[in-house]
Amino acid sequence: MINKNKSSILLYLCYFVTGIMCLPALSSCSKEGTNISSANAYINLINVSPDVRPFNLYANTIRQGLTQYTYPSASGYFLMNVADTPLQIRPVLANNVIQVNLLTLGKVLQRNVRYTWFVTGLRADSSLSTVFTVDSGSVPTIGRGKIRFVNVSPNSAGLNLTANDTVAFSNVTYKKVSDYIEVTAGNYNINVSATSAPSTSLKRLTNVSVLDGKLYTVYAYGLVGRVDTAAFNLGVILNTIPDKK
Repeated sequence: MINKNKSSILLYLCYFVTGIMCLPALSSCSKEGTNISSANAYINLINVSPDVRPFNLYANTIRQGLTQYTYPSASGYFLMNVADTPLQIRPVLANNVIQVNLLTLGKVLQRNVRYTWFVTGLRADSSLSTVFTVDSGSVPTIGRGKIRFVNVSPNSAGLNLTANDTVAFSNVTYKKVSDYIEVTAGNYNINVSATSAPSTSLKRLTNVSVLDGKLYTVYAYGLVGRVDTAAFNLGVILNTIPDKK
């Protein structure tokens, strides 16, 4: 009986020591898992090229998901591992057709940062190009939000933007990204005109809400002078609940 009790005690001690030795490994695995899950940026991909047609997203030649990105819809933010670079877009083609990269994005992504990738320009004249914005930013003053203006309209000259008839941005040329500015939270009528003809509206949005503490991007896309689906237009992105800095 005594020998049996001694054997049981030794067995329990063996289990205890083994458990203690495994704890660092489990802790290491937990940390590694956390690092992997947090190694993501957020990408909002917008096809604003009137003639590029739908395309797919690839990372280092591997297709990312089943989404086809069509003009002029915004994807909304999705997670992208920061190690999955370079990013590429390729046209939607049959499986037996050789794939080519329309554009390659070689940017280094940062963890937990939000970005918008505008695909703009025209494939017809080989002007297809990228505007890549960092959307995260600092917290506005209490009771205020932030807005900025991006011009991705290929045939536009400088553009002015007014918010409730007050000039917020002026002479923003093609592919330029303004800084964020603070405005009082509320509803705004947004109007965009050519800098050379400020009294003639190219496009107007009414009752655009700017919420307290939020960041927004207004972007101009399409072609000035067109009246079809490629016509000049405006879009609004809610970028993020801002990072505290």
